[in-house]
Amino acid sequence: MTTKSPTFPPGADIPKWVDPDTFISPDPPPLPDAMRQEPHFTHIMHTVRRHFRAQSDTLVSGKSYLYYDRDDLNLRYAPDCYIAFAVNIAPLWERNAYMTWIAGKPPDFALEIASESTARTDMVAKRRDYARIGTGEYWRFDSAGGDFYDAPLAGDHLVDGRYEPIEIVPQPDGSLWGYSAALDLYLCWDSSWLFFWDPRTGRFLRNIDASEDALAAEQAARQATQDALESAQETIRRLRAQLGEAEPG
Repeated sequence: MTTKSPTFPPGADIPKWVDPDTFISPDPPPLPDAMRQEPHFTHIMHTVRRHFRAQSDTLVSGKSYLYYDRDDLNLRYAPDCYIAFAVNIAPLWERNAYMTWIAGKPPDFALEIASESTARTDMVAKRRDYARIGTGEYWRFDSAGGDFYDAPLAGDHLVDGRYEPIEIVPQPDGSLWGYSAALDLYLCWDSSWLFFWDPRTGRFLRNIDASEDALAAEQAARQATQDALESAQETIRRLRAQLGEAEPG
């Protein structure tokens, strides 16, 4: 008989006696600086989830716990966004968390959104630990332009067990671009927002809101074209009728 895992409130410490093989993770606490972080969190998650939605073995998650030590369930982080390719997602969903011993690998990509209360941890402890557990890329995004992190946009990729900086290229318009080999996308900091550019299509990825706006604009344009066509047809019918009346009997 399988013993059901006890439930814990958000952010709770996990007692040593809890079985890691049946443990169901609590949710992390709410975003620490939600007024600043939430709009960017929502934008980023909607954008990357939409991009990878057709890949059934790709997990895109955020603000859920990442456990990396089976023997100590209090060693965990809650990345603002993380992505893992070629994983079986169902058992991770069942455990309400990403556990490296269940997934069989660390995430391929992790990203943190800057906040005043977490900036030091993001730049030091998380960078150290994400590298130690083998997370392929670690990115940091600061909507405040570097007030909390040391730069508006920074990324690292794993080389021989250590993080090496990813080149961030300033553009003439003031935006900053860096290439993520893990995602095969460019990350672009522009006017305090983070965008993703797909080199295969030569276009920026759209989030759900932007896609709905584009669809609505397309539908409005089609309706305007249809209205114009119907008006032109009505004008032609009217002219033909007038010409017919003008012809001698």
